[in-house]
Amino acid sequence: MKEWFKRLILLAALVAVGYWGWTVCFPSPEKVIRKRLVELAHTASFSPNEGVVAKGWNATLLAGFFTTDVQVTISVPGTEHSITGRDELIQAALGARQYVGSLKIDFPDINVVVAPGKEAAVVNLTARGKTAGQKDFYLQELRLHLIKIKRDWLINEIVTVRTLS
Repeated sequence: MKEWFKRLILLAALVAVGYWGWTVCFPSPEKVIRKRLVELAHTASFSPNEGVVAKGWNATLLAGFFTTDVQVTISVPGTEHSITGRDELIQAALGARQYVGSLKIDFPDINVVVAPGKEAAVVNLTARGKTAGQKDFYLQELRLHLIKIKRDWLINEIVTVRTLS
């Protein structure tokens, strides 16, 4: 009886380690997308002492999160900005780094819905940003469309979610 119990405990431990290994090696698409968006927020953020070469390099890194034909339509109070393509996105990122001294971006709530084929996803999130000298955060509701290209989830479209005011 005692030997049987030891084998049962060993089997349960092996199953637990196997499950943990499977989830680490093959995470769910939702988990991969969330991690990728956290990396995007980190890459899009910058400090006031960022050098000229670093600004260019980081803008190029930022473009790696997007497809080559990305469509971005962002509405901010008083204006709407449209960006088409990765090259235009890099130029906008460089311009923002020149215009704004520093920027801190994060996504406090990320809601991921993966399509049945697991090759596309829609993400609704709140982007929270703060620039140097600004007291309060600027909040923006966004909808992102992502597609899976090879093993990477790339953003194909970003639009502002219009909320009732």
